[in-house]
Amino acid sequence: MNKTLLLCGCVLVSHTLPAAVITDNVKWNLDTAGISGANEPIDRFGETVARGDFNGDGIDDLAIGIPNHDFFGGAILNTGTVLVIYGSANGLSTNDEQYLFQTFDNSGSNLETLNGIEANDFFGHAMASGDFNCDGFTDLAVGTPDESVTISGELLNAVGAINIFYGAQTGFPDNGQGSTFIWQGTGQGALFSDFIEDGDRFGWSMTSGNFDGDADNGHACDDLAVGTPFEDFGNANQIANGGVIDIFFGHPTDGITGENRQRMSQNSAGAEGSTDANDQFGLSLAAGRFRDGSAFDDLAVGIPGEDINGLNNAGGVQVFYGSSGGITTGSDEIWSQAGSIEGAVEALDRFGTSVTTGNFDGDAAEDLAIGVPNEHINVDGINDAGAVNVIYGSAGGLTTTGNQIFHQSSPSQNSLNGLAEAADQFGDSLVAGNINYDDYDDLVVGIPRENSLRGAFNVIHGGPGGLTLSGNTYHTLGASLGDEMTRSLTLGDFGNGAELVVGMPGDDSADAENDTGSVQVMTFALPDLIFADDFD
Repeated sequence: MNKTLLLCGCVLVSHTLPAAVITDNVKWNLDTAGISGANEPIDRFGETVARGDFNGDGIDDLAIGIPNHDFFGGAILNTGTVLVIYGSANGLSTNDEQYLFQTFDNSGSNLETLNGIEANDFFGHAMASGDFNCDGFTDLAVGTPDESVTISGELLNAVGAINIFYGAQTGFPDNGQGSTFIWQGTGQGALFSDFIEDGDRFGWSMTSGNFDGDADNGHACDDLAVGTPFEDFGNANQIANGGVIDIFFGHPTDGITGENRQRMSQNSAGAEGSTDANDQFGLSLAAGRFRDGSAFDDLAVGIPGEDINGLNNAGGVQVFYGSSGGITTGSDEIWSQAGSIEGAVEALDRFGTSVTTGNFDGDAAEDLAIGVPNEHINVDGINDAGAVNVIYGSAGGLTTTGNQIFHQSSPSQNSLNGLAEAADQFGDSLVAGNINYDDYDDLVVGIPRENSLRGAFNVIHGGPGGLTLSGNTYHTLGASLGDEMTRSLTLGDFGNGAELVVGMPGDDSADAENDTGSVQVMTFALPDLIFADDFD
């Protein structure tokens, strides 16, 4: 985009913003100076990442999921924790780092009410940030999809749960104590509890958005969507892994509770499609405003196991629109590569494995990017190379007009950098944001399986016509075998401008401990200012 700059005492000049350039790259892990704790094998530090202004100082903070972290020297394996590093005027700082985890109280007979640390919970597998109690501070939801609970004396494994930690001026309370603990039965009574089975994994995925458009004292009240993609349906649960989502509505005094909730599936009244075995409805989630000037966020739900035109696991994404009453059916849509969307619908593509939203063309509606990591690049005969589809918002919502597909063998004069290879799974992770300081969001596409699980990513820039191949960049940043760089992604401003956080949970420690994990935080350059030759 061309920018015209008016400088005091200077002539007007024109400048074209360049592609994003990485100027700094800092690695963080549990051996970083100033971080309490130490690397341990198989911790998988960086499996998930999330950002938010948890202490309300106007600077983003970073939450890092460590779902395989052990407690008490390995006595309790894989319980999981989350490390929070706070931003500052000089960037991320170890001054106020802290850990969040579930409580140590496992006493009593009803584990479902106790929020206790247990082996193999994998606390931190998923995270989402939002202002759930409408106070101006960002809060953090943490998923524990393998949480087990006891109901009527019966232990159910991997049912799943979430914790809500509330931000404040001093950040989170020490160790996050006082968080809200929610499992599928909380506040819903026996009927809702009847849906709980082994292996549901409530909390596998999460996203936040203001789906009902409410606010309090000028602060939007964000809502939380939680995916349970392995939920079973039907008598004797004969429809395995159909999937369901729950939307928990924010409240100015109560925040997120189990009572104020909306449950959605493809079997919901008025919804498109129907629940089938192994659909995995809710495996991925993203929120955005796909309609010009809408006061409500909309919800995109990945269904990567959906069969399309009889093709197994071709995949789809179901989009539900927000309203004053929350998420609605009747106008919802199922998007796939069938019909007018670029690409060929094929079995096992798993369209919808990942989703993210951004405003790539700078208009009044957000757009939707969809990962298709098992896409076959048939022109080159490459299986599971991966692709990303982009569908643009409009006055009436998402539209086929101008939709695009990107992969590393894109047939264009300005093709994507990088080489499409079998099993790369380009598009397995996605994040959107403005990293080159123009008026358009850019798309970062993760390729965590690139080059024998070393990992890599592409940056595709937005513009007035939407995403463009022009100026796209490809980065590996010296990743080593098995690092899985870009397993997770987030973008924020932690005090140094636009910064990209890349999770590398397979990274080994300096002393060769396996899969301890790390994250890399990359800073992008402000655009150079090109002035006229002389001044008036």
